[in-house]
Amino acid sequence: MSAERVVVTGLGVLTAFGRGAEPLAAGLRAGRSALAPVRAFSPAGLPVGVAAEVDAPLVDCPDFPDDRKAALAITAALDAWAHAGEPDLSRAGVWMGTGLSSVTPQELAEDAFPHIADGQLDRAAIYRDHSPARVAPRRHLPERVTVAVARRLGAGGPARTSFSACAAGALAIAEGAWAIRRGEVDVAVCGGHDSMLHPLGVLSFIVLGALSPSRCRPFDRTRDGFSIGEGAAVMILERESRARARGAEILAWIPGAGASVDAWNVTAPHPEGKGAFLSMQRALADAGLPPDAVDHVNAHGTGTPLGDGVEANAVSELFGRRVRVSSIKGAVGHCIAAAGAVEAAACVMAVHGGWTPGTAGHSQPDSLDVEVQARPREDRPGLILSNSFGFGGQNSTLLVAAPGFG
Repeated sequence: MSAERVVVTGLGVLTAFGRGAEPLAAGLRAGRSALAPVRAFSPAGLPVGVAAEVDAPLVDCPDFPDDRKAALAITAALDAWAHAGEPDLSRAGVWMGTGLSSVTPQELAEDAFPHIADGQLDRAAIYRDHSPARVAPRRHLPERVTVAVARRLGAGGPARTSFSACAAGALAIAEGAWAIRRGEVDVAVCGGHDSMLHPLGVLSFIVLGALSPSRCRPFDRTRDGFSIGEGAAVMILERESRARARGAEILAWIPGAGASVDAWNVTAPHPEGKGAFLSMQRALADAGLPPDAVDHVNAHGTGTPLGDGVEANAVSELFGRRVRVSSIKGAVGHCIAAAGAVEAAACVMAVHGGWTPGTAGHSQPDSLDVEVQARPREDRPGLILSNSFGFGGQNSTLLVAAPGFG
């Protein structure tokens, strides 16, 4: 692999703080939370208090006119490309993390069953009665948005989709960075997008016991689950020499990334945090850096009783109490497949601006063996480690460095 740095030259971000990386950075730097009562639908009868909804203009998506996830992703991708100065993408690949389809089994059935007769499906009738963009099976394909982003940007490289739960966005960024280092592409358009703010999505997390009935309180003694969020974040990664040759501003760089799987349980993390520890350890090994090079840890920190405790133990095993730990999910909610990408974007803004985020919702420290940072600090971090862990024990860790680090 090439030893040349992989740098970040563009960001496109959509969170409950607004459209763009600057609103996200401003909100986190001020210690605010964007959690608010649910507006996307009536949550009457459901034990859900607040959510983090995106209230910002999105681009039109003729291919997927009713698909909010697609609109979030394509808007973020176009914004990232513009922010990077519209670099040539003829040797660019697209890596996107995505979550579960928002198409329900009922929608699939409603499209198909009226056109079945004598055991035969009349496909032509389906497309006669519905525009191709609105046919539910087409909207069900997880890779549809990755391909749509590549088409809108004219990217000429590979287009790959990460479908790895809450680690998807971070893993997509890791895959993009690795592809640049392998020489497979010159530019990587990578990130994640998701919106589970609909009754089926919210109910699924309630059934799993993962959603807080009040609000997300990461690492807090009274934590009882996460608050659901939605959003998207896309970053433009490039070889450093290419970025400098075209005069691009370098926001940060990615020294390394790691991934692992717990191989333990579908919904619960390994009780000893083995997968989390391995993911962080591998990211440092990928970068050729020791643990003491890390200035801050952006934790996965969902606010679940088990998850936060396991992550804290893994962080403590690797770093001791030397580094401060924070989670931004109390501010932007848990954006599910987009979470790792949104948080990576926050880390880019933090190292670029010389600050670290706090932990909104954290007020009563628990007996965890880590130093939880409740409030943002102006502490000029050189290197931030960012964790993203998903159902199935899928783990990904990114290292985000300031331009002058190293």
